[in-house]
Amino acid sequence: IGKRINYDGNLGIVLYEGPVTNSKVIWLGVQWDDPSRGKHSGEYKGVKYFTPTIENSASFVKKESPLLMVGQSFQEALIKKYIIKEEKDKNSEPIVWGKVVETIGFEKIDKKQSHLNELIEVGLDLQNIEKAFAENETKGKIKEICPSIEELNLSENLFTQWDDVFDILNELEHLNVLFLNKNKINPTSIKNIIRNNNAKFESIKTLSLNKSIEEWETVSNLEPYFPKLENISLGFNNLNNLFPLLQPNQFSTLKSINFEYNEFDSWNVIENTLGKLPSLEILKIDYNKIKSIKYSPGTFEKLDTLNLNNNDIDNWETIIELDKFPSLQKLRLSRNPLGDTVEPATNFRIFVIAQISKLIQFNGSSISKSDRYDCERYYINHAFQEKQKKDWSDEEFALKHPKFKELQNYHDIILTKKENKVQTLETSLITVQISCPQRTKKIAKKKLPPDTTILTLKGIIQRL
Repeated sequence: IGKRINYDGNLGIVLYEGPVTNSKVIWLGVQWDDPSRGKHSGEYKGVKYFTPTIENSASFVKKESPLLMVGQSFQEALIKKYIIKEEKDKNSEPIVWGKVVETIGFEKIDKKQSHLNELIEVGLDLQNIEKAFAENETKGKIKEICPSIEELNLSENLFTQWDDVFDILNELEHLNVLFLNKNKINPTSIKNIIRNNNAKFESIKTLSLNKSIEEWETVSNLEPYFPKLENISLGFNNLNNLFPLLQPNQFSTLKSINFEYNEFDSWNVIENTLGKLPSLEILKIDYNKIKSIKYSPGTFEKLDTLNLNNNDIDNWETIIELDKFPSLQKLRLSRNPLGDTVEPATNFRIFVIAQISKLIQFNGSSISKSDRYDCERYYINHAFQEKQKKDWSDEEFALKHPKFKELQNYHDIILTKKENKVQTLETSLITVQISCPQRTKKIAKKKLPPDTTILTLKGIIQRL
């Protein structure tokens, strides 16, 4: 009980072992990592045998099933994949419950050892690894036979304790990138490190824990063990808060955080915990539920890249606030409700670029100087027309378009109202029809200022 298993490619944790009703067969009650595979909540014919943490995420499997595999050591997995598999060894059998695996002795692979010495990138995902060493394996042997590993993928394995993961990391002094995606390690185990309590994995710069943690506290507790971490990925973890708050100097070297596919709905939650990180440059919060952003002075001072695709942002005030971020140059805002408020849709890009002065890239597309020039002048014209149409006072207009005056002065544009008609750039725009008969019968119409250059026109055509 408490072991993680692999049953025909499906991972889960054993919560019950024993008979079911009067059967002589020994059954295992398993809660699956993928809840949709479950058939019940630990009961059979009215009798409750165990209780999974997620309703209807469990089922029974026979303990002696040939489809059932339990954990092996890192050394066993490494040799099976990089030595035995290459030689097509017929003795590499699957590990079944209760069967002691005959470890392949390292003395038998001297001829292949140079190959392991050269390994830099190692992929041991889905290899049923649960620990570093088997009972008859020697500590320090991993370091001896594969000392050069820089990137290691241990995703979708059978770890239950952080100490077991740390045993492996202690052997790999040059490890730079570590993937631990889709592992279900007991979150309380990080508070009870015994063998590696004083460990510091300073070589590791990138850590991926997608679909692996249940709460931010686990990440906070991991920080002392990864003091030089620069990149962390925490996608698909259903996170909606970042408590506890970080202590001073925690994650001081962190440059990039990925929070894609979580449940954040408040920018304040993000800012309160991460806003003071001194090195943070990249923040990815795609596929969350953020509705608005308000900038607080002194936060996110080095943030260069912000991804907000597929959120719930529906207000232009957020764009105004994003202009206040001191270092923001790259922004993604695709598939937010705000984009649906602008017609034609191409104006969305124009208005965002015009109002965030430091952007050099928007939604993955670079912004040239001529792009910015055209967007800002178009925005000036649009904003002025909107003021006349809605009859805003100067104070109301300044609140809605705080960037307008700065841009008007920069471009040295004078806009006046005469004879009840707004005299603006619109009166001097030239309508251009663009078509490509070889590819489509559609004709695009664009209104351009008379001083539009050929280079700018080419850029407009490329974006169609």
